[in-house]
Amino acid sequence: MTNKEQRKVVLASRNPDKIRELQELLAGTPFTVVGAGDYPGLPEVIEDGTTILGNAQRKAMVTAAFTGEIALADDTSFCVRELNGWPDIFAARFAGSGATYASNAALVLELMKQVPDGVRQARFSTACVWLDPRPASGDRDLQAQDYPVLSPAVRRWVRNPWFETRPFHPDSSPVPREWDYWNTLSDRRAAWRYYATLMLSDLTSFGGHDPERLRAVGEQLLAVCPDSPYYRGDGRESDGQGARMRLPDPKIWTVRGPGHDDPAPSQFYPAGLAQDASGRDLCQRLWVEIGTTGTLPGEVTRQPVGGGGFGYDPIFRPVGSEQTLAELAPEAKHAVSHRGRALRRMLRAVHRAYGF
Repeated sequence: MTNKEQRKVVLASRNPDKIRELQELLAGTPFTVVGAGDYPGLPEVIEDGTTILGNAQRKAMVTAAFTGEIALADDTSFCVRELNGWPDIFAARFAGSGATYASNAALVLELMKQVPDGVRQARFSTACVWLDPRPASGDRDLQAQDYPVLSPAVRRWVRNPWFETRPFHPDSSPVPREWDYWNTLSDRRAAWRYYATLMLSDLTSFGGHDPERLRAVGEQLLAVCPDSPYYRGDGRESDGQGARMRLPDPKIWTVRGPGHDDPAPSQFYPAGLAQDASGRDLCQRLWVEIGTTGTLPGEVTRQPVGGGGFGYDPIFRPVGSEQTLAELAPEAKHAVSHRGRALRRMLRAVHRAYGF
């Protein structure tokens, strides 16, 4: 679909480095990049999905709905082979409440202390989601062939969850409790049971980690995830950090696309999005989503090396490199990193989809 009007892209992040990086990538295109901080009142999204794609979709959906503009969101996992894939989606909070970059990396090194060289493999993965809540332009109706993308990018048509529905009032009889209702459409509890089983069922040590220590860490992480079989509750939805919003599984709003008679939308839209959100009246009935991923394999070092980067960069050495990500210059890191790969794939997909 050729659509060369100047459009705004809202990055679902307040990180100035991420905003600047995206501005550089989209320079010379029909898009202007701003950050979430440009929209006061935009809720923080509780990232309680079991996949990085699901978490990125959640952030993109709330950002697009609130602003009425194209949203771009990403989420990253860090998986260590010897640790059965942990920390995975818990990369940012592996060391628990109050985790820092240093404490997360230190916990990985502690668990890997006795693991010999040759079995210290790990990988970074990033999922990026581009969500356009106004894909129809002018008087022309959307067509099923609009916004084409090529593999490995994936296109999805999404029904606007807040279009022609009514707010959820969990205290109004005979309306059921909100999460009981969403679980009739997609059982989040089943998804979390499966995830917990997957992450905790095979903690056998082939290289020297302590399986019981790893199990304790995993169960503690799962204990603060709603719908997890280990959930104990932690007050995240009222933690004093401002407006926070929780979404059901985003897949429940997937539709086949323009011209298809898909099932009727759910009776309610999710609670938590303000009625006076600046973009709600701008959003159309049907949205288009583009998703990409990027992966970077490597290994866990024995100690932090390098002063650049952030997160696990000082303890991660990419395959074929003699340096950790924290030792690489920013330009060199972006050229090989998981996030850089996902964003470049996204840029190619958007270039084709929008015809510029």
